[in-house]
Formats: sequence, C-alpha cells, structure tokens
Amino acid sequence: MKAMIAVLDRTNVTICKVLRWLTIFLMAAITLNVFVGVFWRYALNSSIAWYEEAGKYMMFWLVFVAAPIVLKNRGQIALDILPNMLAPRLRNFNYLIIYAVVFGLMCVFVWQGYSIAWIARKQQPSSFELSFFWIYFAIPFGSAVMALISFEFSLTALLGVFRPDEVDLEPGNMIDNSLS
Repeated sequence: MKAMIAVLDRTNVTICKVLRWLTIFLMAAITLNVFVGVFWRYALNSSIAWYEEAGKYMMFWLVFVAAPIVLKNRGQIALDILPNMLAPRLRNFNYLIIYAVVFGLMCVFVWQGYSIAWIARKQQPSSFELSFFWIYFAIPFGSAVMALISFEFSLTALLGVFRPDEVDLEPGNMIDNSLS
C-alpha cells in the first residue's frame, strides 16, 4: 500500500505543479483582461463587449484549477482542535472518513459536472463564440483531480489506522512544500 500511496503522491504533486502554472496564467489573464477592459472603457471611452464575460469564465476556471492545489497542501480552513486531541489511530480513522466523503463527493461532481457541461454544449456566451461545454468542463476537470488527491489521503489515513506510528496526518505535517 505504501508503494501505491507513493505513486499517487508523485502523480498528484506533478499534476499540482502543472495546475500551479495554469493558476498563474489564469490570474495574469484575468488581470490583463480587467486592465484592458477598464482602459478601453475609461481612457478610450469605448467598451469591449467580451471582457466582462470572459473574466467571469476565467474566474470560474480559476476556482476549479486552484482548488486541487489547496487540497493537496491541506490549506483549506479546518477545525483541528478535536482531531488533535484524539489518539493517532482514531485521528487517522477520522481523516479516513473525511477524505472518503470528499472522494465520494468529488466523484459526484465529476459525474454531474460532465452532465451539465454536455447539456450546455450547444449554448454560447453572448459576447464570443465558445461552447459552454468548455466553460463548464472546469467542474469535472478540477473535481477529478481533487478526487485523486482525496483518494491518496484516504489510503494514507487507512494505513494510519493500522499503523499509526508510520503515518502522521496532523494538518501541519501534511503540507507539501514541493509545490511552493
């Protein structure tokens, strides 16, 4: 099981490194988009029809591209007072339940997100030609990566239930500095 966890960890770290660069690109594109839109509107007294809508859709993608990085780094808001008071075996069991639920929820997001994207495939934004499929595809894309990460964490927690001395799932010890 340790070998499988190691392979998942390497895979997830590699994916998150790619997503990190995609996040940087999206932030730069959103910033440039807003700057150009504001400049055109107030300096040139003319408005670009697509900048506002494009910014919204880029932000939508940004959420689902950056969320797996946050999950991998365990950077989400957490109440860790209670788990830290538990014995290591119980703490790992607690994290096993949490990450199993996250895994199940992300699988539903992949399934339903793809359904939404497929249903909307013939629709287009009002200001430019792009199928809504590609806009809504952010949901299954980001959710699939989060499912993979939560699967890794579930296996790690499962190992910790049986071998609590080998696994430490305290939030401060799970931060992956290789992504920084």
